[in-house]
Amino acid sequence: MKYFIPFWILFILSGFSLFSCRQDGEKKTTQAEQQQAPVNAELEVLDANIVSDSLNPENYYLRSRYYLEQNDINRALSDISKAIQLNENKSDYFVGLSDIYLAMGRIPNCLESLKKAEELDPANNSALLKLAEVYLILKDYANTFEYTKKALELDRINPVAHFIRGYAYMELGDSSLAIMNFQVAADQDQNYYSAYIELGSLYLAQKNPLASGYFQTATRIDPNRGEAYYLLGMTYQEQENIPKAVETYEKLLVISPDFKEGHYNLGYINLVYINDFETAIRYFTQAVALDPEYTDAYFNRGYSYELMGDYMNARKDYQKALEIVPNYERSIVGLNRLDSLLQ
Repeated sequence: MKYFIPFWILFILSGFSLFSCRQDGEKKTTQAEQQQAPVNAELEVLDANIVSDSLNPENYYLRSRYYLEQNDINRALSDISKAIQLNENKSDYFVGLSDIYLAMGRIPNCLESLKKAEELDPANNSALLKLAEVYLILKDYANTFEYTKKALELDRINPVAHFIRGYAYMELGDSSLAIMNFQVAADQDQNYYSAYIELGSLYLAQKNPLASGYFQTATRIDPNRGEAYYLLGMTYQEQENIPKAVETYEKLLVISPDFKEGHYNLGYINLVYINDFETAIRYFTQAVALDPEYTDAYFNRGYSYELMGDYMNARKDYQKALEIVPNYERSIVGLNRLDSLLQ
């Protein structure tokens, strides 16, 4: 029985509460309206600036950035196009256009825009770094290194350039150079959350105790993101420091109650280390509620039922895992074991 260890995946976390009574629902709506108000006010200012100076390309550029942040791609593209029409020699406008094309998945257009930005201003650090990022996405590591080199030649204190290089080396399987570059990025920007996450993940993969320190730092930099707590919990679990692992996963679920792997790992700990099968079943049940295709959670819940002597529910969960993943070996073994017990 293995627990889930996604070393390189950065999770997009969201948490929400469900309210059963009308009064709570009304409060929730009021809070949402309050959160929306500053956004609308920001847009009103941007609109007013365009009305008062409709020939200023910077106003369209800024509103384009706003629309992109709101994921309103069509309006963002319309505004950046207007900005470029008014001033086709501003490098930053083409960088902005590249962000929109990247959000649309139009990589060739994105590259074309960034090359134009570089042509207009070869010292545009943002354009160079974004070119390196796009080539990293394309796994064109030669160009990734070439553009990070250009950026570093312009500015040696360039944590993003080192981070991109670190990620490229990591994908190439060179952990030493990856760690070196991520460390430089973290040294140059001591609040670089992602650099600490990647350093911790690399050390965790090596079973190096330094991992926990990097994840702890990440939780201090951004205490509202669940992935650092998850990976810190994984580090403690790898070290078989079960009390600290449980404490950390419980913090994770306060911050991100929908983090299914947190529920799963607490279930696993209760199943394997604590032998509290009822609690294990509760956590596995929460995991499958969040992800009805969570095969391992069904199997381990079934195994928990089996250890409690509830063979009927154990069989149901083993069969469910097999429905999701045909020939799921552990379920086949579990069902055969149940058959032999009931003979």
